[in-house]
Amino acid sequence: MNKRLFWLSAFLVCFLSAKAQLPEQENTPRLSPDNRKDLMSVLTDSVKPAKENFIKRFIRAFNEMDTTYIQPNKYNWAVMFQNTNAFESYTIKETKSHQSITFSPKPGVRIGPYLGWRWLFFGYTFDISSLWKGHKSTKTEFELSLYSSMLMCDLIYRRTGDDFQLRRLSGFDQNVEQLEGKYFNGVRSNTIGINAYYIFNHKRFSYPAAYAQSTVQKKSCGTWKAGFSFDLHELNFDYRELPENLPLSDDLKFKQNKYWNLSISAGYGYNWVFKKNCLLNISLTPAIGYTHNYGHTTLNTDTDAKEQLLFKNFNRNNFHLNCTGRLGVVWNNTKYFAGMSLIVHTFNFKHTNLFTNNTFGTLNFYVGLNFMKRKEYRDE
Repeated sequence: MNKRLFWLSAFLVCFLSAKAQLPEQENTPRLSPDNRKDLMSVLTDSVKPAKENFIKRFIRAFNEMDTTYIQPNKYNWAVMFQNTNAFESYTIKETKSHQSITFSPKPGVRIGPYLGWRWLFFGYTFDISSLWKGHKSTKTEFELSLYSSMLMCDLIYRRTGDDFQLRRLSGFDQNVEQLEGKYFNGVRSNTIGINAYYIFNHKRFSYPAAYAQSTVQKKSCGTWKAGFSFDLHELNFDYRELPENLPLSDDLKFKQNKYWNLSISAGYGYNWVFKKNCLLNISLTPAIGYTHNYGHTTLNTDTDAKEQLLFKNFNRNNFHLNCTGRLGVVWNNTKYFAGMSLIVHTFNFKHTNLFTNNTFGTLNFYVGLNFMKRKEYRDE
């Protein structure tokens, strides 16, 4: 009997002891469904590969900006109407006799609409001269500039037509003023190139504000920039198309002149906010680099039988100095914008007695509007 009481007492003690511990177990912390989601989000972010985070940071760095200086683009889309005026000139000079000939085509005037998505613009322009019956231009011009806060890039392709004129002649004994302005069909040229730049003060200085209308510069600011360029040039010159009474130096009697340039550049740009929503940009970027020049020049001339002209090949290497200049004026209140931009490129080559210069540029006038606000600005 005592043994039974002993085991019964022991069972009751164990049962009461276990029951007394239940409230402590009920008081242990439990995760709610929302807390579980937060915990899973933290754990998921912590195990994301470092490469993905680096890529995101790298992409964001392209358009990092200090919003006290730059107003970000609030819209996804833009529509714009633009007038483009292209100009170009070539100069060839024989440095020994100082004979020089400058020729250029008639300036091209083009108009057309553009549609943009954020910082990319796509459009079509047509030459106004093509509106006149029977006239068809043979030139091809393509120039695309891509701008972000940190980097900018120019892509250039130009092929001239057959509408060159003699603009200036100097260094000849006789009076040649009467030849200036006459059409000259002995020139064909091609240019293709790429220029890329890094903007040092990109968080406070915005090239897109001046040339892409995708941001607004709020305070005046300047920046240094550095970059590189590579371009190919081809100049075909048939001097036999010149007036026969023009005594031309032998060094200018070449048939074809080709050269490629590899350059490094450094320059400075300044954005002046002279009034609210009004911006003036000036930028100058000189470049120095290496040039390889090759082509065909005259070996023997038979003035009585022009078809018997003989040419010899040549290869020359030299250093050169080029330059790119920009000027932009724009009014932009984030919704509507209007302005003008001028971009000029100049390329030089000099070797022994021959000097050549190729200068071309575009002058744009535009007006447009932005629409379809980005999600983060729709409540404004």
